[in-house]
Amino acid sequence: MEISPSAPRIALLPAVVRDQIAAGEVVERPASVVKELLENALDAGATQINVDLEEGGARLIRVTDDGGGMGPEDLGMAFTSHATSKLRDPSDLVHIASLGFRGEALASVASVARCQVISRTAESETGHRLSCEGGQQGEVTEAGAPLGTTLEVRDLFYNVPARRRFLKRPSTELGHCLAAVQRAALAHDGVGFVVNSDGRRAYDVEASMDFLARIRRTFGAELIDHLEPVNVNDGDLVLSGYLGSPRISRRDTSRQIWMLNGRYLRDRVLSRVLKEAYRGVLEEGRQPVAFLRLAMNPAAVDVNVHPAKSEVRFRDQRRLFGFLVSALKAAVHETDMATPGESMLAGRARRLVREENPLQGKLADPGAGPRPESVVRERTGRPFVPENDFISPGSVTQSHSASPASAPLQSSDPDSDPWAPTDNLQGPYLQVGKTFLLRALPDGFEIIDQHALHERLTYELLLQEVRAGKVEVQRLLVPEVVEVSRADRVLLEEHLESLSSLGIELASMGETSMMVSGLPARLRHPDPAGLVGDLIEVIGRTGEPPTASDVLEQVLHSCACRSSIMAGDVLSQEEIQSLLERARAAENDQTCPHARPTRVRFTLSDLERAFHRR
Repeated sequence: MEISPSAPRIALLPAVVRDQIAAGEVVERPASVVKELLENALDAGATQINVDLEEGGARLIRVTDDGGGMGPEDLGMAFTSHATSKLRDPSDLVHIASLGFRGEALASVASVARCQVISRTAESETGHRLSCEGGQQGEVTEAGAPLGTTLEVRDLFYNVPARRRFLKRPSTELGHCLAAVQRAALAHDGVGFVVNSDGRRAYDVEASMDFLARIRRTFGAELIDHLEPVNVNDGDLVLSGYLGSPRISRRDTSRQIWMLNGRYLRDRVLSRVLKEAYRGVLEEGRQPVAFLRLAMNPAAVDVNVHPAKSEVRFRDQRRLFGFLVSALKAAVHETDMATPGESMLAGRARRLVREENPLQGKLADPGAGPRPESVVRERTGRPFVPENDFISPGSVTQSHSASPASAPLQSSDPDSDPWAPTDNLQGPYLQVGKTFLLRALPDGFEIIDQHALHERLTYELLLQEVRAGKVEVQRLLVPEVVEVSRADRVLLEEHLESLSSLGIELASMGETSMMVSGLPARLRHPDPAGLVGDLIEVIGRTGEPPTASDVLEQVLHSCACRSSIMAGDVLSQEEIQSLLERARAAENDQTCPHARPTRVRFTLSDLERAFHRR
């Protein structure tokens, strides 16, 4: 008996199925469609783009541009998979300068929606129309149209109900669509954008607006005062944009935008760049605010990595990383990190009102109604006298005698104020609560945390010495023995050589103890037991040697914290002067190594508001 061969099981998928599979990668939600259509409009040379949305884009997305348009032949290929005007042969893939290039987007969108495109070129007196519904393309017909292209996408996922059920509320989808338009607007000067949602204006940017004006229109005017400009280059690498002060950092990355050659990116390398640039000045868990444009030779970056084109690979990542971190660190240190006193005064007033009436909700804008201070007067029958959190009787010190605990601080010129060389303000400085230094400014005053400031200075000097390999060691006259567990002793023994390079000399003493015989000479009040405990915690948690960059910084943070001027140390005028002089010369004096601010600044405007003068 003859056995017939089995029937073939492998078959070529129909084009519409292939397009729907591609749509699963390219078209996640209405915002994905908006992004792809915007890229097409920008590649076409548009200077004005209008976006109309209904039901957050689920019902309608219409993108109209004044770009070059398409003739009937090109229009007939618009919804064909892998048809594009931006690539011709494999060599074009190594220097992609356009935003789109795959030729997948329109075919994928048309496979899961009802689409129509109307377009006219400058050479043609009439336009042409083409429809495509669920991947089924119609005929190209003549139609009246202005110069440019209008593309409509209706009823997204109408034929894929499972995907449509995953869409969120219209307001949520609208938010994602607006974010896509805003990113495009920030990346492309000279192009105007208008978004209408359900017949109402939701967002607009004029073509004449520069980058800063676009940031202001998108994120509000209050943000602008806290941005530092960046404009540097290294050959064909050009970095421009704005960095936010650490004090306006956020818990999310919604104000963290990178653009490469006009393309918005969510790239891990660039995220690491920002993390390194803000290291030591930003609290753990906070995200910096940044709006940055990076321009480079298209051949130096591979954008053909992900279907959504949101990830790239840099061909010389090491050079790029070093250039960006160096440039951004310099810009971060130029930002004003001092905590503003205005927000603290306003917060104090709100707390006082809530204490008088726990049922009181949020206060209205002080400019729109009674001030919180006047509300307190009306509710309590007594004037507003905020509890003074800074100065209490007997806590203000103007010491002129040197404190042995702060002997390392010496002034080179005690008769000048290095922080304000032109304001003609001299000492004496006030030391409040043996913790804070009060210093007058031309437009107000500052309160400086003496421990936080000295901790930063000590840390910077320790770090310089370690990197230069010139850590001076102070050997203890009587070595100190510190009790540890057996596991901790083994952990430290693995890193004795590395610790020695940091100026920390340890040796085993039995099964459960370590002997500390030397510490960095710069440590002011060495605490061997505390330092050993910190070393065990950091090395045990990270699992890396103390010389690893992240671990090194944490170890030096601990050293600096334990050896700096402390809260409760009385300082003389000369010591305060020396501290401020050294702070002025430091690379960063606005935060401690743990990113807490070193000072709070009150302007004259803050004081006038506090005393009801304005």
